[in-house]
Amino acid sequence: MNEFAGRTAVVTGAGGGMGLAIAQDLAGLGAHVVAVDVKEPPAGLPHAVTYVQADISDPTAGPRAVAIAQEASLDGTVDMLVNAAGVAWFTDPGLPPPPLADGSIADITPEAWKRVLDINLTGSMLMARAALPVMRAHGSGVMVHIASIAGLRLADGSLDAYQVSKAGLISLSRALAAQYGPDGIRSNTVCPGAIVTPMIAGMYENDPGREASMASRVPLRRVGTTADVCSAVRYLLSDGASFVTGTDLVVDGGWLTNMG
Repeated sequence: MNEFAGRTAVVTGAGGGMGLAIAQDLAGLGAHVVAVDVKEPPAGLPHAVTYVQADISDPTAGPRAVAIAQEASLDGTVDMLVNAAGVAWFTDPGLPPPPLADGSIADITPEAWKRVLDINLTGSMLMARAALPVMRAHGSGVMVHIASIAGLRLADGSLDAYQVSKAGLISLSRALAAQYGPDGIRSNTVCPGAIVTPMIAGMYENDPGREASMASRVPLRRVGTTADVCSAVRYLLSDGASFVTGTDLVVDGGWLTNMG
């Protein structure tokens, strides 16, 4: 029997990109997924996915999503939480500037800094805080947070708010692992490198040579896909990773080996 069948997951950032791919992957494995995103629901969601349109930086979003997941669960628990929501507001010469742009601390506005951390870090904390009581009551649960190699080293360019938020997410995951391991709860991060997602697709479309340039910096000589991230998430959520917690699984094709 598929180990994910009958389990319940909450996945944030599931309106597109990595979050949507993870939600679809888990649903395809038999889990019931509560997908959370501020965006309108994407077309063609599987029947096993319940979509909740909400801003995860709103303290009411987490309890709402967890309550819906509990209702769908066979035993009233939430087995898995995947924090995949995140923004990277870079300014690319080939694209219109975003309303709030990330950058160097010398240039970023306080509003942009706060909003990036609200979504990438505080929102994940609020989702974890909502899931914890349910998982603790059940005596088990697993969390995976989508961080970045930028949180381990440096962002590729000046994305200071993004970089700090991802480093904070890694630290948050380790704190959760240490504090709630005795309750049977595991927490890990996946740290992707260069992954093609809708969030950065425009960069590649406006610069046809960009993907080849990025791939040339990766020992495996290709950029990553959402499927690569899904595989890592699936492993960390699985029973095969039952003794893995407080760690950071790098999915970057070897990028960090070239960073010194």
